[in-house]
Amino acid sequence: MIIFLYGPDTFRSRRKLKQLKEKFIREIDKSALNIEILDGQTLETADFEKAISTPAFLAKKRMVIIENLISKNKGQKVQKEILEKLAKNNLEDTIIIFWEGELTESKSKRTKTAARRSNLLFNRLKKEKYAQEFQLLGNAETYNFAKNEINSRQAKIDSQALRLLVDLTGNDLWQLNSEVDKLVSFCKNKTITTADVEKMVKSKLDDDIFKLTDALGQKNKKAALKLISDQLKSGTSPTELLAKITWQFKNLLLVKNFYEENGPGYPGTRLGFQLGLHPFVIKKTASQIKNYDIDNLKKTYNRLLKIDWQIKTSQIEPEVLFDLLVVKS
Repeated sequence: MIIFLYGPDTFRSRRKLKQLKEKFIREIDKSALNIEILDGQTLETADFEKAISTPAFLAKKRMVIIENLISKNKGQKVQKEILEKLAKNNLEDTIIIFWEGELTESKSKRTKTAARRSNLLFNRLKKEKYAQEFQLLGNAETYNFAKNEINSRQAKIDSQALRLLVDLTGNDLWQLNSEVDKLVSFCKNKTITTADVEKMVKSKLDDDIFKLTDALGQKNKKAALKLISDQLKSGTSPTELLAKITWQFKNLLLVKNFYEENGPGYPGTRLGFQLGLHPFVIKKTASQIKNYDIDNLKKTYNRLLKIDWQIKTSQIEPEVLFDLLVVKS
């Protein structure tokens, strides 16, 4: 059996991998002696062949996990040979799990001639019955994910607090999970409120998205380029960064359009109710709209949608697309 787990949402793919290992231990090998984990970055064909052909010890099957073979192993010969081994070996007694963090179908196609053989392995694996891609969650999906995580811990949160939590963390599920743990521990036997979220949750938005949209609105291209570069260097994936930028420009459009039609006199709580945004986000966004006109916001938002499509389908590096966004803003 071959299982392929890949995609930019490494939190959910890691959780899936953990569940598969726990199921193997629970149902097949309580000793866990038949689980072997290989580092795909340094993997040699001989090591792979030995791992998948070694008989199970006092159990029916073995589990072999290979991490980041396609995305990090530069040995194209190794990947081609492993592809051949998969075609020849009888895998009835071995469960092979290929786990790839960040790898997407578009990223596998972005490299050219030198990487075509690795595309063969990716294309082979993605056709497996148990292949699963973990894309980053959208805002509504993240909201439901956070709600389910809190419910699973037998805790309660009010709807405004939940909305604020998602606004502050975005779809970074690693941070979201950590913040949920802190909130549940802090609010034992009581419903989590917006005050609790404001007190306990560290906002990533202050550090990146709001500063970035500030820089873009003020035509400070140097600062905007540095903020984008810093985010990518810190480990934020291009798709995650793009999702956050798009989210904030959508907020800017909503608030700017509302103010132009109704005037700026609405209090944050009332405006938040009208637009479905938390007052915290309203306050941050309202302070920025003076630097934008509605036509410019629409053009930038459309550019962001185009970049999303280009990242998923083209061979243009995301860094270049972000640079072009700043230059044209």
